[in-house]
Amino acid sequence: MKALLIAMSLAFLAHDFYISILTLRHNPEASTLEVTWRMTAHDIEYALSPKAELKLGSDQEHPQADSLLDRYFSEHLVVSLGDRQLSWSWVGKELEGETLYCYLQIAEVGSVEGIEVGNTLLQEVFPEQQNLVHVEGPGLPARSHTFIRGSASHRFIW
Repeated sequence: MKALLIAMSLAFLAHDFYISILTLRHNPEASTLEVTWRMTAHDIEYALSPKAELKLGSDQEHPQADSLLDRYFSEHLVVSLGDRQLSWSWVGKELEGETLYCYLQIAEVGSVEGIEVGNTLLQEVFPEQQNLVHVEGPGLPARSHTFIRGSASHRFIW
């Protein structure tokens, strides 16, 4: 009984924070940004529950889960370079335990110098949500920024 109580307490405490990690890796040879977005699966399912039950990773996964996620991301992620807003292509997703990894690719990016990002993922449902963004490229030190609710977009400069 004591072990069960400890396990339940740890399960409850395991989600005292809300965070996503978005990594933009520049591939200069292909002139692309390879995007990996890591988040808690049940949080994104909860955010999209008014539109659809995603049931990610199950036999009953919504047949349009990828497009629903991609559409939601387009409402909460803005990536710009200069005066040009960049668009992405959906590559895919994978679920590891409670963590959802989503993969996107942005074409025609010759450099990441001055890239600007706005990230409001899940902040409309979890006010304490923090969204960490890393921008990386060969020969460049990684740059990071944390978005909290109400944050303006951020320009990454080396």
